[in-house]
Amino acid sequence: MAKGKYITEFERDVMRIGVAHGISAPQIARFLKRQKMVVYNHIKAMEADGTIENVPLAFVADEIAKAMQDAK
Repeated sequence: MAKGKYITEFERDVMRIGVAHGISAPQIARFLKRQKMVVYNHIKAMEADGTIENVPLAFVADEIAKAMQDAK
């Protein structure tokens, strides 16, 4: 059984944006306030099923990537 809440589709989209902009999984995890293994596992699953390149929200992707880079 899962320890935390489920990953939302929006969180998956944020992961896709991060990967497309070259942001590391630990930095994405800090931005989402998730454990980095959760992010690593979801990125790996999206790579396996071929959906990692489906970057959404093209009109705000750069702003989301900037916010991830600035997350502490």
